[in-house]
Amino acid sequence: MMEEEKSAEPSAPLEEGELEFRPWVKWCGIGLAGAASVGFFLATYYVGHSQGKESGFHEAISSGLVEKTLNETASRNVLSFLRLSSATDEHLLQCAADVESAFSWIKAPEIRMEAEWHLAQVLLLRGLHEAAHAVISPLFQRIPSETEWAHRALESGNHFVNACLFDHARTCFKRAARVFAENKQPVWQQEAQGQLIAVEACAPQSGEAALKALESILNELKAEDEGTRQLRSMALVHIGTLHRCCGNAEAAQQKFREALAAAENLRTVRPEGAVSRGAALLELGDAKAAEPMLRMAESNPGNSLSDAASRALALRYLSIIEQQRGHHVTALAMLHRAQGIAEGRIQSGNAFWPCLYDQRGWMHYMVQNYQTALQDFTAALATTKEATLLIQPQEGAARCYLELGKTAEALPLLENCLNLRRLHTPQDKNALGRLNLLLGQLYDQQGKNAEAETAYRVAVENLAGDTPDEQENRLTALLGHAYVLTELQRWAEAYAAWEQVLPLVNDQFDRREEARTQMRRIKPLIPAAQPAGEPAPAQS
Repeated sequence: MMEEEKSAEPSAPLEEGELEFRPWVKWCGIGLAGAASVGFFLATYYVGHSQGKESGFHEAISSGLVEKTLNETASRNVLSFLRLSSATDEHLLQCAADVESAFSWIKAPEIRMEAEWHLAQVLLLRGLHEAAHAVISPLFQRIPSETEWAHRALESGNHFVNACLFDHARTCFKRAARVFAENKQPVWQQEAQGQLIAVEACAPQSGEAALKALESILNELKAEDEGTRQLRSMALVHIGTLHRCCGNAEAAQQKFREALAAAENLRTVRPEGAVSRGAALLELGDAKAAEPMLRMAESNPGNSLSDAASRALALRYLSIIEQQRGHHVTALAMLHRAQGIAEGRIQSGNAFWPCLYDQRGWMHYMVQNYQTALQDFTAALATTKEATLLIQPQEGAARCYLELGKTAEALPLLENCLNLRRLHTPQDKNALGRLNLLLGQLYDQQGKNAEAETAYRVAVENLAGDTPDEQENRLTALLGHAYVLTELQRWAEAYAAWEQVLPLVNDQFDRREEARTQMRRIKPLIPAAQPAGEPAPAQS
């Protein structure tokens, strides 16, 4: 009874605004809220995934990434299938001879180009350079302007240089430079341009052809960045050197000055800039400033044609510095090192070789190693047909023959050398005088007085320099001319010749007395119609 009364007791009154929910209602609310959250998350994920997938798919298709990946995979599969690297030389040559038939089954252009490049690359590595060029030449005409293909052109050019196929290398380097420029990669563009300069400087071609090619490259090097300025300086040094070899001393000096200006104020010096600056400084007479630049270029560890040409040129100029110091053994060692660097890189028809042998020959001549010097001069004459490059080694060989007592071998060399001087370097008066003096002495020894008189007279007319060697040569020519005129009994001319000698030997007792004795002897023999003055009085 008491329990019933308790259950019938009314509940406590609710506060104002408070609602009472049964437990199942609360749990239903919580479940609905959770379901809504999950639904919202799933909807958001679905929308984001769909949009991201569509956007990513569109980007991959439009950017070419998928196509590139597929092409690369296909290329690898095709090249693996071809297995060209393990093919025989005969099979490779057959493919190269008819590329169209060999790869006609490959329809995708990109994969076809990859297969052709792979063939060319294998041919290059096998040393089959002409066959490789037959594949590369048409291939490189249709390649896309992509950096990868520019590197391949550069690689091919270096292979052709190693085989001394400079025409093929020239084409590859030009294409590489163009593609690198289109892709705005100046460092690699300058690398290709540097190799192109080295090709023109090292190729077996005439001086005129080399000058024209280098001037053409120079006209394209317009940018003012440091790399381009150093390349411009290098080209100018090569042009100046060619002008000097051709006897154009004034033009050579101008080019060396321009090279020096182009290579000034450099923050980072490349090998091309170092050797060009050093060479220009030495050519312009500043050996002290030139040496550190040349040392920097000589120590360059690179192995490309441009690096080899820079090192060889630096060693030749360093040899001149050592020679000026009287260090002949060191100078000769440097020239032998230059030869070792250039062997296999610079072909024998290039001007480098006659210049190297000629320079080394004169060094041997200076230390009286006449037989060894003659070997170098002979080698210089054997490596060129360029008229201007024949002049100095012909004179050197003739001098060696004279020192060895072989006048018969010396005479034709001197006569031909003089003819070349008259034709190609008439402005070099001292050289003309020096050669005529040698010929005069040789004719004199052979008793050819008329020929000797002409040679001595021309020597006197041209020897007007003020260096000690030039003054001594002029005096020797004047004495020879005076003696020959006396032998020919051309008394008035002989007397006048001795008059020219006298003031030059005023401080040389024996020669002075000889001149005065000859003048006293000759004076009475001069016909009355050809009066002669009194011998000049001796001066203390």
